[in-house]
Amino acid sequence: MLRRLPDWDYSQAAMYMITIVLRDRRSRALGNLVDGIDSDGTSVARVNLSSIGEAVADCWEAIPRYYPQVQIVAKQVMPDHFHGILWVKERLNCHLGQVVKGFKIGCNKRAHYPLFAEGFQDTILFRRGQLQNMIDYIHDNPRRLKEKIAHPNLFRVLRSLRVPMGCPVPADTIGRQDVFYGTFSAIGNHELLRQPQKAQIQCSRSLFQYARDAKGRIDKNAEPLVTTEEFESKCAELLAFARHGAVLVSPCISQGEREIARRAFEAGLKVITLSNKGFSPLYKPGGKLFDQCASGNLLMLAPVAWPYIPGEKKMTRVDACVLNRIAQLISGDGAVEISYKGIIPEKIDAIAKEALQPPVQSCS
Repeated sequence: MLRRLPDWDYSQAAMYMITIVLRDRRSRALGNLVDGIDSDGTSVARVNLSSIGEAVADCWEAIPRYYPQVQIVAKQVMPDHFHGILWVKERLNCHLGQVVKGFKIGCNKRAHYPLFAEGFQDTILFRRGQLQNMIDYIHDNPRRLKEKIAHPNLFRVLRSLRVPMGCPVPADTIGRQDVFYGTFSAIGNHELLRQPQKAQIQCSRSLFQYARDAKGRIDKNAEPLVTTEEFESKCAELLAFARHGAVLVSPCISQGEREIARRAFEAGLKVITLSNKGFSPLYKPGGKLFDQCASGNLLMLAPVAWPYIPGEKKMTRVDACVLNRIAQLISGDGAVEISYKGIIPEKIDAIAKEALQPPVQSCS
């Protein structure tokens, strides 16, 4: 529950999505997940609020009475946490944290005990379309929770998934001393590692680039700025391989790699991705990745020695080289050749092996 941008002036006008969690998340004090009926007659998951949950919703709607510079945009009360979007229309006379603190105090009074954990998490909505995406996201939370309950193993964050590198994961490799094991943080379908065929997605930035808008932001809905016959051929070959049962493997660093993974997901194919940092204890994939995880088509891995840190982590060139090397090791016969352009391959191997080793537990 840390603020996203430590250097941001949290009294200035902006759109903020706020997330706060219960002090005791196991209590589900705010309500229960139930099946409901949508306006078109279809079944939909929703949260049946408890009296405390209703009090939380009321306190959120009351914020503008105390801070007229603030407008309520959206809210979603979940059984163990709360999402809300605030529009600070004019500069506040205080920090946004004071607004959230006042909201919590009001909830505590209605509940007659300290309800929420300390702190809050915020996302500042800068980009075009981000507000609607966040509104859709928080309103979709009950459905996502229902999926998590239905598929608990696919959404459980593991801290020490051991993977034989450079080969599949049949039973006869388990415990063998001549197999190099890498250890990962992981979330998703671990069975994808057992598929005998894997293919590495690796694509130069020169082969594919998304279009950008007037402010330089990527616009995936527009025709690509750069696409080549080599990219389309590579993409078609990988997707065909995946349709025949192979799992695609990539850190999805270049735009071309991301586009191939996007097309694979649209086709219902299976992908293993690699991240340069671990996952928080309550992490769940966002956006379309959530549905890929729920369908069993996604496994997300991060080297165990690269821990979770709040916010974004810059992808360095060394990070990219190491993740591509790890993708080679996971892919086995389906790996591709990579030129590290100035970085000694042995150095990349050494960093990769170190990143895949769990920290030594000291005895005290």
